[in-house]
Amino acid sequence: MACNSSDQELQAQDQKINNFLQNVNHKILVMSGKGGVGKSTVATNLAVFLSNQGYNVGLLDVDVHGPSIAGLLGLTGLRLNTIGDQFQPYHYNENLKVVSIQGLLNQPDDPLIWRGPVKIGIIRQFLADANWGSLDFLIIDSPPGTGDEPLTIAQTVTDCQAIIVTTPQEIALADVRKSIQFCKKVNMPVLGIIENMSGFVCPSCGNMHAIFKSGGGEKTAADYNLPFLGQLPIDPNIVTAGDAGRSIDTLTSHTKENMQHIVEQFLQKLSNKQKGVEKTMKIAIPVVQGKLCTHFGHCEQFAIITVTDGKIVKQETLTPPPHAPSVIPNWVADHGCTDIIVGGMGEAAQAILQQRGVKVSCGAPSDTPENLVAVYLRGELADSGNTCDHEHGHGCGGH
Repeated sequence: MACNSSDQELQAQDQKINNFLQNVNHKILVMSGKGGVGKSTVATNLAVFLSNQGYNVGLLDVDVHGPSIAGLLGLTGLRLNTIGDQFQPYHYNENLKVVSIQGLLNQPDDPLIWRGPVKIGIIRQFLADANWGSLDFLIIDSPPGTGDEPLTIAQTVTDCQAIIVTTPQEIALADVRKSIQFCKKVNMPVLGIIENMSGFVCPSCGNMHAIFKSGGGEKTAADYNLPFLGQLPIDPNIVTAGDAGRSIDTLTSHTKENMQHIVEQFLQKLSNKQKGVEKTMKIAIPVVQGKLCTHFGHCEQFAIITVTDGKIVKQETLTPPPHAPSVIPNWVADHGCTDIIVGGMGEAAQAILQQRGVKVSCGAPSDTPENLVAVYLRGELADSGNTCDHEHGHGCGGH
């Protein structure tokens, strides 16, 4: 049975998203358990400070109902331009591009009364159809909680990592713990926790007053064995700067130094994480008669190839369980596979694998597993979408 037009459109969009994400070195989701903790302020200034250090940065605001990035950067009221079928991001400075739903509103205060599918659609469109170019960092500002928007990012940007922002008091920390559990369930690594509003520095006497307590974020990070990236105080200058569309780097207070410290900690943890992880992949390939099988859900066997530091160190052939919806994708993930190379795969199977942290590469040609892995490791295996040619009434191998 041939794929229908909506499947083909989705696959084409998936291809655009994958093409873009392959040109982004680091994808960072900034999230919080509850609203009002200054998450957007942190995301905005993380992007600005990184861009000031010469990195190419994209800042994507996926807080559809309460976008604030545009206001914090003085972009409110400016429309996002389009050239052809591509959005043109705002250029905040030479190194920072910004995309927000705010740029599509006729009036800045127009509400968006949207349900989940529409929100998911616009987020995917911002990933697929914006002229981002190549980026060192994509910083994604998510609304508070663990709803449609962060889940969409987790499922679509499969190698994304999280930074969680909190305030020190227990009611905020309780929601942070939910965010940590969310990240565990969707296999999103947490790079660290930032504590905002960590004490008020009196402008008259210079003394610190712990209005919302202090140290809760650091303690929570320690409890979960997560990095603590630093603290930002309650600083009236942040409010003034934000209302004027200026970032923290324009301030002369200690808050600017605190933010720079957070960025340095962030870069250090990112570097240490990369150095500390053994470069091992476990790649699954459906095969028939020794070559890739285009029917993912109906293959005879799977080649499971373990790669360490770019070299094949182990190869085994396993027989999958009987064909049934969702069984084989979960079987692949249960075997600890990090990547899968397929000819064609349906949306349902891709969603399961992505949720479980397995990177999917569709559209591979019929070849031996060893040759496919070699091309894949060189980055030369183009993800051209599904090459579905299944004719037995089961869709596009979507099981």
